[in-house]
Amino acid sequence: MIIALGFAAVVLGACSSTSDVAAEPSATADSNQHASDLAVEDDATVTTTTQAPTAAIVVSTSTLTTATSSSKSTTIPTTPLQSIGLELELISTLTSPVGVVARPATDDLYVVEQSGRIVRLPNGRPDDADVALDLRGQVSLGNEQGLLGLAFEPDGGRMYVDFTDGAGATTISRYEMEGSAADMESGEILLTIPQPRGNHNGGGMALGPDGYLYIGMGDGGGGGDPEHQGQNPDTLLGSILRIDVSGSTGYTIPPDNPFTDGAAPEVFIWGIRNAWRFGFDSATGDLWIGDVGQDRYEEITVLRAGDGGGSGANLGWNQMEGTEPYRSGTAPQGHIAPVITYAHASGGCSVTGGEVYRGSAIPNLRGTYLYGDFCSGEVFGYRVDGSVNPARLDLPMISRLSSFGLDSDGEILAISRSGGLYRIVAT
Repeated sequence: MIIALGFAAVVLGACSSTSDVAAEPSATADSNQHASDLAVEDDATVTTTTQAPTAAIVVSTSTLTTATSSSKSTTIPTTPLQSIGLELELISTLTSPVGVVARPATDDLYVVEQSGRIVRLPNGRPDDADVALDLRGQVSLGNEQGLLGLAFEPDGGRMYVDFTDGAGATTISRYEMEGSAADMESGEILLTIPQPRGNHNGGGMALGPDGYLYIGMGDGGGGGDPEHQGQNPDTLLGSILRIDVSGSTGYTIPPDNPFTDGAAPEVFIWGIRNAWRFGFDSATGDLWIGDVGQDRYEEITVLRAGDGGGSGANLGWNQMEGTEPYRSGTAPQGHIAPVITYAHASGGCSVTGGEVYRGSAIPNLRGTYLYGDFCSGEVFGYRVDGSVNPARLDLPMISRLSSFGLDSDGEILAISRSGGLYRIVAT
């Protein structure tokens, strides 16, 4: 089934200066939050338009070297991104989906529902769907809270989840897989991280090419990082964490983490506001991070595997927003600038970090990083070698675009927070 979505969600008050009022751990707060940071609003607060303005995009060329870490082809096509014929194929409709992951060694898709369930689609088929994990009743359900992230070990034998618990704390848990579902008796809490407010909880997770688990943490919420978490490497907030989960229980600190002697040795990358979604290029190992902005700019940073994969990288928040100083801030020493920024004034308000396409079904799209905006619903592409500027792809706008993913064949998926799980296909 090919579906056309000729509309974009526009969230009331999306870019106001009060955008970061802390969300309460209650579903009643849903309609009062900023769309940036995955706002969950009642349908009554959403209006639709036939076209959203295309965001003005600024590209930095500060980090455009590429290192190859796998046997996948890194050849970049020259076909203009705007001219690639694409459509959205509806796979399934779910309840408040916010993530999708292909389980290794299978063709199954596992979809994260923010209310606390992980739904399995065997071979990507919705007719045979079942529930692989149900944490409803254990997760808090505030505006940006809930079940937020999922990752599998490379053999598919263990599952990792990121959720906010009843007290609003970020919880990282691990489960052994028993057949196609999580073995609830095997559940083990690896990390519990108190959150000072209900928003900016991060939620992205991935097993990196180095075998370590990466965990995205927001700055703890509130407008402008009032507790200065982003520029403090001694806190787990405002960071991407990196831990070794290879043992049978618990975790250890990778010996090459940059702050092993500090109070938060799990920290690998810092200076982050709310990296809701990030992902690794399967052909190069490069790490692409979409960090949600505050008042003016959304940003995407790439950390090249050949340059150390981002170890100790400072992305600048709350001294910098995009490539500009935030308020009276100055770029911190060693600041890594984003490769892409776009302004709220151009129509977007919340970047949805994406994936690098290395599949086979759309040859002209290979070597393209796909990302979008939660508010405008637009999907953009950017050649990973920086050879051309980012461009809006010829796709219908996706209402409440919450996440991207890859299926077992490396084909790219997109999720609407309104319910749709789509595969991006060639026309």
